[in-house]
Amino acid sequence: MFIEIINQDGKYNSSYRGMVNIQYVHQIQIIKGRHRSYELHINLSNSPSIELLGTKEECERFYNQLQEVLKTYQQLSTTNTLVFPPQLPSELPTGENEEQD
Repeated sequence: MFIEIINQDGKYNSSYRGMVNIQYVHQIQIIKGRHRSYELHINLSNSPSIELLGTKEECERFYNQLQEVLKTYQQLSTTNTLVFPPQLPSELPTGENEEQD
């Protein structure tokens, strides 16, 4: 699953725009930089890390957004099979219901 990360060219004169396969996100960390700035490091297992500069609040907000995306991805990736339409519990094959008794 790919997400696009856009860091607008702004007050820190650093811009980034690119697609990231979140499967390869290895670590996310906020590091205090120079002159009251902060850096959000997105370490990837297959390429150099992405460094986004901003205020502490900006970095924390983006960190939380990225954590939510990763959490959703992990929940989706654990499911190997999707059945549509979803079966109701009463529609399970009879062999499975008998084993629970």
